[in-house]
Amino acid sequence: MDIKRLTVETDDQRKEWIELLQKLVEYHRDIAESFRPAILGADDIVYRIHTAWAHAVEDTIHLIEMWQIDDTEVLSSPGPAG
Repeated sequence: MDIKRLTVETDDQRKEWIELLQKLVEYHRDIAESFRPAILGADDIVYRIHTAWAHAVEDTIHLIEMWQIDDTEVLSSPGPAG
């Protein structure tokens, strides 16, 4: 398996990863919003961290959307999703 070429075996796998990660984005946005400071300049580290995590996961989603479906290569062992 060439690690420079990211692939998933089926479009369903791609959609499952995207769905899972979109829920994670929503979670981090909700947490960030609950820690948004009411006063400008107040301590906002938790807000900024969760906002950054949400953006990082969104970037991951965009990468997964670019994955190719490769049905010629079969993994010998299950991946992280089972």
